[in-house]
Amino acid sequence: MTHMEKICLYLTIAGAVILLFMFFFSTKGVMDYSRLKSRQEQLEIQAAIAVNQNLKLEKEILKLKTDIEYIKHLAKHKHEMAAQDEWVFKEKSKNQGTEK
Repeated sequence: MTHMEKICLYLTIAGAVILLFMFFFSTKGVMDYSRLKSRQEQLEIQAAIAVNQNLKLEKEILKLKTDIEYIKHLAKHKHEMAAQDEWVFKEKSKNQGTEK
């Protein structure tokens, strides 16, 4: 191999290395693509969660607008309300019964 052929070979190898480096690490390269792909997957998961939450809220709104039994259930269990014909028994705490 002549001296000129060696220089051409080294330049070709250096050019190939530079092209590979640019292919992987440029702004539109493989590394950027994989980063954007993982970000897209994360956003799709978040969107699916938001869609599920919206469906639950829509069902809840519909129940609150139409289902009187559901409203009574919420009033009784979440807000500790009772109907007019119900008796409510509460347990006394230890400190309420003893006065000094």
